[in-house]
Order: sequence, then structure tokens, then C-alpha cells
Amino acid sequence: MKHKLGILLAATKNSSFTIGTLLINIMDVMSKEVDVFYILHDGFSLNDQNIMKKIVKNKTIKFIPFTQEDFLATLSKNQNDINNLFFLKRWTHMAFARFEAFKFLDECESIIYLDFDVLLLKSIDELSKLRARKYHFGARLGKTLLLESLPVKKEHHQNRTYLTGILVFTDLIPNPLKCYQFIYKHLNENIQNLNDQGLFTLLVLEHKFKIKDLKDTYNGNIDYRTNLSQKASITHAEGSNNRFWNNALCNQTWPKWQEYYEKWLQLGGSRYLDGIKAINTQAKARIRYHLSYKLGYAFIECAKNKKKIPLLPFTLLKIYYRHNKLAKQYQKDIKIKPILSFHLYQAMMIIKARVLKIKILILIKSDKLSLRLKKIGTKVVM
Repeated sequence: MKHKLGILLAATKNSSFTIGTLLINIMDVMSKEVDVFYILHDGFSLNDQNIMKKIVKNKTIKFIPFTQEDFLATLSKNQNDINNLFFLKRWTHMAFARFEAFKFLDECESIIYLDFDVLLLKSIDELSKLRARKYHFGARLGKTLLLESLPVKKEHHQNRTYLTGILVFTDLIPNPLKCYQFIYKHLNENIQNLNDQGLFTLLVLEHKFKIKDLKDTYNGNIDYRTNLSQKASITHAEGSNNRFWNNALCNQTWPKWQEYYEKWLQLGGSRYLDGIKAINTQAKARIRYHLSYKLGYAFIECAKNKKKIPLLPFTLLKIYYRHNKLAKQYQKDIKIKPILSFHLYQAMMIIKARVLKIKILILIKSDKLSLRLKKIGTKVVM
């Protein structure tokens, strides 16, 4: 009998802590819904593997080796060809581990692949229902055109690529192993400029698969306010120095990840050793949050397209309404005290009041002096 829902995770051996942490996260928010875990790795320690088995309790967990040598062999390449594989210079071979899901669809109705740098905010078991709606895949449709990933396929140049950080595979896909071969065949033909997103998008377009756009709900931004507006179920800390474990602000914004990680350490799991790589202020997101920025941007858009000018008052009202709604929600969630309650603010107000008083006294004295000078006939130059 087939499993209903499987989760596929993948990481290199130096990132096994991320998989352990993510397993604790998944078991916390949706343990009842998952039947089997597929863990692809290139050398997790036996200690880490045993801890992972304890974390998932009575669930099935399968550890599948996926080394760089395995990847190169599937690609009909060897170690001497690595310098010609551009994607290995930017990513590891684990970027292609997600496609191993095709091999497990004979034993699982739906498989959800998750990147190692995600945090589940709630259960995502609803994604398994895509199968009942006759979808082959689920993925977030991005903004980048396929032209950038695959310039040789001119017939698909204007199609946008799908993001592959979160993927849903269903067993409705006809001949999954043929899809697997398609991926590696085209990768082999385009080793200079093709990545996993371009390959996946090409597969969907060429075979006209039915795919559900997962929107931002399943690819939530690490910026807290943006994440709120997306009503995200998953926070995706993508970017080499934007992770929960190596970015100070990201770690502070999403303390739940740290909580799961500390549980992993308490169980005896391997630790993250490289420390903080960035102290990100998320300056762009903070600037874009301000109402003045949003209103100003609306004027710029109107300047670009004069047809929008008659609608500008309504656009501004809409922006104002949405901003206030988000601000109330944000203020409620972060539970910031009123600014008047801060001692530093009170002290600054006292200093400001004193400075203002001094300025007023100076002005009064200067006015009195000018009046006296006028009385004695002296010309006052102001």
C-alpha cells in the first residue's frame, strides 16, 4: 500500500544540523500527516542519523546517499569535468537532489520537497490535496524569464521560471523515471548555463504538465512585515548569508528556528560551526514599509503612465487603507510598547523642551533689545 504523504529533504554532511532542526520543526507542526521521510545526504554521521530516527519516532525514515560522485555518474561526467559545470561553482550537487523524488513516486502518492533553509510556521499538509485536484506538480512561479536560464530554447523564452525551493510531486505524473532522465539529459546538453529551476520549468512546459502556482504563501520572506502580508505558511531564508543560523537579524526575527536548533543540540546532534556571516538590517524592506515611500511610488507610477492619473486618488486611498491594516497587525504581533513608555524617549523630550524654552527666552530678549535700540534711534539690522 502506498504512503499518502512523504517529505524529501537534502543537505551536505556539514549541514546535517539543518535537516535535524527541520525534522523537529515538521514533527512539531504536522507530525500526524507525514508518513515517510526521504533524507538525501553525502555522509551524515551515524550519530546524526540515529538522532533523526528518534525525532520522527514511529515514522518511516530513509537515508539515501547522494554524493557528488553519484551526481557526476548520473550526468555521465567525472571529477575532471567539475570546472565546466558552472552550477557547482555557485551551488552544491544537492541542488539536484530534489529530482530524486521521481524515484519514490511508485511508493508514495505525494512528495513535498523542502529546501534545508525553510521554517514551517504551520502545517502544509493541504499540499497533498493537489493530487485530488489532478495536479502533477506544485511550485512557485517566479519572475525570471526562461531566456536567462536556457537561451537555446527559443520557443519558451518568454515563459517565467518556477522556483524550486518548495516542490510538490504527485504520482499522477506519467512515467516519473522518464522525467528524471529528461532532467539529466538536458543538463548534460547545457552544462554551461542551466540550473535546476530552468530544467524543472522546461520539463513542465515540454510535457504540458498541470502545475499549481503556490504563490508567496509557501515561499515567505524573512522580513517579518512582508511575511505577514503574504500570510505565509513557510519562511524561506534563501541567500547564502541570509540563513537562520548565519544572519543575526534573521535569527532574531524567527526565534522558533533557534528553539528547534537548540532541541537538536540537546539530543546530541552536530552543531553549526561557522558563526554569524552577516548582521543584516533589511534596510530596503524597512524603507519600503513607510507610508511615504508607498505613496511616493504611486506618484512615480503615474508619471510613467498618464492613464493612471485619474485613478490616483483611489490608488492613494487603497495604499493608505492597506498600510494601516498591516501596521495594526504588525504592532499587535510584535507587542512593542508605546514610544512614550521608553525612558530614553522621555529624557529626549525633556531635553527638547528645555532647548525650546532657551530659544524662546533668547528670542524674547532679542525682541526687547531691538525695541530699546529703536527707542534711542539706532538702526537694527536683522
